[in-house]
Amino acid sequence: MENGHGCRPRAFAAFEHRDFRLLFVSALASGMGDQIQTVANLWQVYSLTGSALQLGLTGVARATAIILFSLAGGVIADRLDRRKIIIVGQIGTGVLALALAVLSATGLVEVWQIYVMTFFGSALSAMSNPSRRALVATVVPRRDLMNALAINMSVNKLDSIVAPSIGGILIASVGLPITYLVNGTAHVVTAAALLFVTYAQITIPVTESPLRSLLDGLAFVRFRSILLVLLATDAAAMLFGGYQVVLPIISDRYGLGAVGYGLLQSAPGVGAVAGALLIMSLGDIRYKGYLIVGAILGYCCCLAGLALAPSFAVALLVAAGLGFTNALQATPRNAVIQLITPDELRGRVTSFQHMLTGGMPALGLGLMGAATGLLGPAALVLGAVLCAAINIGVLIGRKDLRDPDLGAVPEAPLDMPLTHVVREPATQRS
Repeated sequence: MENGHGCRPRAFAAFEHRDFRLLFVSALASGMGDQIQTVANLWQVYSLTGSALQLGLTGVARATAIILFSLAGGVIADRLDRRKIIIVGQIGTGVLALALAVLSATGLVEVWQIYVMTFFGSALSAMSNPSRRALVATVVPRRDLMNALAINMSVNKLDSIVAPSIGGILIASVGLPITYLVNGTAHVVTAAALLFVTYAQITIPVTESPLRSLLDGLAFVRFRSILLVLLATDAAAMLFGGYQVVLPIISDRYGLGAVGYGLLQSAPGVGAVAGALLIMSLGDIRYKGYLIVGAILGYCCCLAGLALAPSFAVALLVAAGLGFTNALQATPRNAVIQLITPDELRGRVTSFQHMLTGGMPALGLGLMGAATGLLGPAALVLGAVLCAAINIGVLIGRKDLRDPDLGAVPEAPLDMPLTHVVREPATQRS
C-alpha cells in the first residue's frame, strides 16, 4: 500500500534515525517515571489526609505550573541548546523524586511538601517539553515526522497503561521511598541517553529580549492562522469532552464499582495505542485536515455512545474508541503544526500548544462535572453535539484546512525577517 506521495509507508521509519532512537528511550524512561511519581503522590496524599479535596489540589499544583511556565519554556527552547534543556529538566525532576524518597524514608514528609514537589516538577516539565517536542522535528526528516509523532504517542499511552500498575505494585511491595527512588533513577537514564544525541540545531543570533521573543512567537501563531484553527479543533474536544469525570457514574450504573472504573480508565489508553499504530502504518498521508476533523467527529460519536451505552461491554468498547479517535486526530495535527513552523520559532509555538493542551482539559473536566451534576451522563451527549458543530463549522469555513497538502509548506529562510515569516498569503484563507 502506498501513501498519497507515492511512497510505500514504513511502520517504524523514524527508528532508522539514531537520534530519534535515543529520544525514544529517554521518553519511555521519563514517561514511566512520571506516571509512577503521579501514582505515588496521589497514594501518599490520600494516606496522609484521607481527603478527596487534598487529592484534587495536586492537580491544581500541576496545572498552575503548566500555565505559568509553558510559554517561558518555548522562549528558552528557541534560544538555547534544546538537548541540554531537556537534560537539565530531567536531572531536576530526578532530584525532586529523590528528595521525596528521603523525606518518606525518614518519616518527615508532609502534604505541603508533596504539593511543592509536584509544582516544581510540573514547572520543569513545562519548561523542557517544548524543547523535547521541537527536538523530534529536528532529528527526523519531514517525511518521517508523522511517524515519529505517532511512535511518541504510542509510548505515552503505553506508559499510562503500564506504569500506574507498576507504581501500585512497587508501593505495595517495597514502599514509597523505593518507589520514588525508581522514578529518580528513570530520569537519570533519560538524561544519560540524551547525552549521546548529536543533532544539528539551527542557531540564530539572539539580539532581542526574551519578551520580544515571546511576542514574536505569539505573532507567528496569530498570522499563520491555520495554527489557531488546528488548536481550536482540539480545544473543542478537550473543553466539551471531559468524559473522565463521568466514568465512576457509568461504572456504578452497572454495579461494577472500582473494578469497572479502572477498566474504563484504561480502555482509552489501549485504544490510543491502536490508533497510533494505524497512523504509523499509513506514513505521510495527504488530506490531513479531513483526517483531523473526521477523527474528532468519531470522538464525538464515542462520547455520545458512552452516555447511551446499553451495557458495560459497549461502554468499554466506546471508551477505547475515545482513545483511538483521539490518537488519529492528535498525531496529524501535531505533525502539521511542526511542519509549518520554522525551526527558530518551533519551541515558542510548541509551548503555546502545550499551555492549551495542559490547561484546557482541566477546564473541560470542571465544565463536564458541573453539567453532569445537572444532566447526569447525558451531559456527554450535549458536549458531543457542541464539539461536532464547532469542528464541522471550522472545516466548512477554512479552505486551507481542506487542502490535500496541508503541512507541505516549505519553511521560510532563516535570514528572512520575522515580519515576512509570519504573514500568511491572503490566498490561504477562505
